[in-house]
Amino acid sequence: MKILFLLLFSFNSLAQNSTTLPQEKELDVVDFQNVKDVLKKDGLMQEVQKKKKEVLKIKEIRSDEEKKLYNWPTDNEFWPIATEYWLVKQAPTLMWDFDRPDYGLTQSFASILKTVGYIQKRFRLLAIDSPSPAHLSLPWTSDELCLVFSVPFARSMDLSKLEISLLLLEDVLRMEEGWLKDFATPANLKDLLGSNFKDKKPDLTPIFEVSKGYTKFIQEKGFSFQQQFTITKKMSAILKPHPELWNAYVRLLGKIDRLVKGNQVFSSYVKLYPSPEMQIRWLAPEEKIL
Repeated sequence: MKILFLLLFSFNSLAQNSTTLPQEKELDVVDFQNVKDVLKKDGLMQEVQKKKKEVLKIKEIRSDEEKKLYNWPTDNEFWPIATEYWLVKQAPTLMWDFDRPDYGLTQSFASILKTVGYIQKRFRLLAIDSPSPAHLSLPWTSDELCLVFSVPFARSMDLSKLEISLLLLEDVLRMEEGWLKDFATPANLKDLLGSNFKDKKPDLTPIFEVSKGYTKFIQEKGFSFQQQFTITKKMSAILKPHPELWNAYVRLLGKIDRLVKGNQVFSSYVKLYPSPEMQIRWLAPEEKIL
């Protein structure tokens, strides 16, 4: 009887405790609504939403940054790339990779620019061991110049730093006019510059076309007589306030005229820069009729 009472007591105790088992309490705590209430009470829901917004923002930024990797260069970025490509491709012809002394031309040219009013003009000078082109300004950026000069050309006339600098000043004026750049610009380049080619195959043909345009301009087209006249008159106007520079320029054109007429190696000079003889005439004072 005693044993039966104990068993009944045990079962009764289990029956009474069956509604408050630890597992059931845990389930009650884990109830989703209760969790939300706890999170709201502690302000954690707002923190979760804030973190979600931050993650979305980071993903957007990353997506934009990744897209920018597929941007076509801007106009200011494109021309140095195209010019460097041409210089590298023409390296066997231009022969710019050779040992040479410091000609001191950088300081001389900077001084000339400053004298005629081109203050703080940045430039790059590339000496070549080829007779052609004798001198040239290639498209670069809007605030920097890329200038090429031929060492054999300068040496053949024993040109001074001042005389070479005057030739390069001519090239600065030509680059400002944009004639070479306009000639070498492909028809579709304007639409491509700054555009995005994500998920597309990049079109590199404009770089190749610009390179071909440079070569064709230098070897075949050259500057026109009208363009040469414009530059000569501009040089005269710039140098007239500095008689020593103006006279040096006139003497320089005389040297070039004699060279291209007497040396077949440099006869192609007039294809690019027509008639130094005419330049001298254009600089002569106008005759007055009394």
